[in-house]
Amino acid sequence: MIDYDKVIAFLEKEHANMDVVSRFKEAFHTFCKTGKWQPAYEVFVSGWQQLDGVMLLEPEETLDADYQVHLTATTERSLRELLIAFPRRRIGLFHLTEKWIENRIHEVLEGDRVQTDAGACYRGVKRGSSTKAEQRNVLKRKDAIVSHLRKLTSLKGKLEHAQFLIEGHLIVERAVADGLPIETLLYTPGFVATPEGKALLKQAATENLSAYQVSDGVMGSVTTTRPIPLIAASVHLSYPNFLSADGTLNFHFGQRCLLLIAENIANPDNLGMTLRTADAAGVSAVLLTDDGANPFHKNCIRASRGAIGRLSLFRTPSIAPAIETLRTSGWRVLGATASAETQLYTTEFALPTAIVVGNENTGLSPEARQCCTELIGIPMASGQSSLNVGVAAGVLLYELTRRLW
Repeated sequence: MIDYDKVIAFLEKEHANMDVVSRFKEAFHTFCKTGKWQPAYEVFVSGWQQLDGVMLLEPEETLDADYQVHLTATTERSLRELLIAFPRRRIGLFHLTEKWIENRIHEVLEGDRVQTDAGACYRGVKRGSSTKAEQRNVLKRKDAIVSHLRKLTSLKGKLEHAQFLIEGHLIVERAVADGLPIETLLYTPGFVATPEGKALLKQAATENLSAYQVSDGVMGSVTTTRPIPLIAASVHLSYPNFLSADGTLNFHFGQRCLLLIAENIANPDNLGMTLRTADAAGVSAVLLTDDGANPFHKNCIRASRGAIGRLSLFRTPSIAPAIETLRTSGWRVLGATASAETQLYTTEFALPTAIVVGNENTGLSPEARQCCTELIGIPMASGQSSLNVGVAAGVLLYELTRRLW
């Protein structure tokens, strides 16, 4: 249930275009009296402990679009949540109020910049639903669709084509429901024979997603997973650098942001569990170092339970410059290590804060230890000297959110 009074208060505080807010307030007052929106606004919100973003969809009957879209977001996470909530098949005229929003919008939508009477807009549609959906059987492994998806099994192919592969009914179903920018669906006869499969494929057709039926043999040529999954999907990949070429932050944040930094987590399953935990704890984003496991590895995707693709992920080749830039931007950076003298429950917290967790076996690197604002440890009874990195991240993040929210 949306609290429209909070929405209006948020918009009045954050939105630069007060005419937009005034029109929405007038429409809301009409809604309160009549029970109908005039015009027929659709409203989407993002944020867990507090409201962090609002997207207003106002019907548009001209300019070759379905909606005028007014986006107000304060964090990377809130913006991504709103963008993936935008309906498939619909064309939106997104009013570009901030440069960082314009930079991120391409990660979920495809389109172009246009000039209107109201100023510059981005006319876009959700990736994967811009053209007429194709539904057909694929019989050969050399088919262009199959050949393309096969390339996504390597990190080089993922980065080159800006797509990654997800596998299995539960993960694909969640990706469709979450509104991720799905490019292609691949499924076997065994999938369409199930009630769940029929329902998912019907929804995919409704949302204008291309789907191809293949034999088990063709599916097996796309993935090394055994038993062979009944369905797979390619999703547009978003994995920007944390720092720009000039060394400044390529990361938008507000005063109440929480960031998780995962340094060199080597095991994809551990990384996936850590990302799942970070997603549940409401972090603004996760920063990963290039020396760790590939976050788009199939084991990481499976263990993350839907966090990959929905959570804002950033990369860095070296952790020291990233931490130093955060510190100079006003962040506290707390490194988690079992050898720390300061313990978690006696640490004072203040946002924005970044929590750094390290490799499963060696912990934080010397570079990370040196750069952090402070090192903290998690109290443990005798018998164990450390925790699984995903568990440790959960303890740290939830204690921080418990104290600050």
